Amino acid sequence: MVIVLLVAVVIAGCAASRSDMTGLFSLPTEKNFGAEKVSVLFLFRHLEQQHGFDSIPKLKSYWVKDFDNLFNDALTEISNISQYNTFTELPDDVNKPNRRQECEALKGSHDYTLDISFFEESSFKQQCLSGTISILTMTLMPMPYSWDYTITATIFDNNGAMIRSYQRKATLNNWVEALLIFAYPFHPLEGKREQIYAESLHDIFRQIETEKVLKK
Repeated sequence: MVIVLLVAVVIAGCAASRSDMTGLFSLPTEKNFGAEKVSVLFLFRHLEQQHGFDSIPKLKSYWVKDFDNLFNDALTEISNISQYNTFTELPDDVNKPNRRQECEALKGSHDYTLDISFFEESSFKQQCLSGTISILTMTLMPMPYSWDYTITATIFDNNGAMIRSYQRKATLNNWVEALLIFAYPFHPLEGKREQIYAESLHDIFRQIETEKVLKK
């Protein structure tokens, strides 16, 4: 069985694709250059749930590898930020009062908090079935794997009152089959996932800028 698993991994190929994103902002961008500068805390939360296996959404301690670069690039969409901080919630924060206190202090010291969650959902039944068939057929039979992403951004003022909320959704698909090893360099899974993260951040920030939500 170990040999079969190793052979299946070696000869497996994959090709990823993604759906169009729903909820995109449809109006032209209007820059907010004349607005008074504000300070913002960006609070990030990365969640996952495999339905049929996980009973609740769970915080992840890992996400796309270039997330800092993706965020920094998207931040150029907002023109009236004077200073900002970032804070990412981690699974073990529940046992770290210093981390929780740091987060609360950051919220109170900024004009706004932009709470952004990236929620990845998948089906345990689908993943298990596809994985079993891939192994038994040594990846000769093409099998699909899919993940649904919901990106939610909620703006709070420094009193904790909610100002506005935004949401974007997209689906990531990955087909695994031996001959797809030749398609992988053109359709890598991680690259498609980065596209979803980057497009959602850019579009949400662009809508915030156009609607002039961040103001004193």
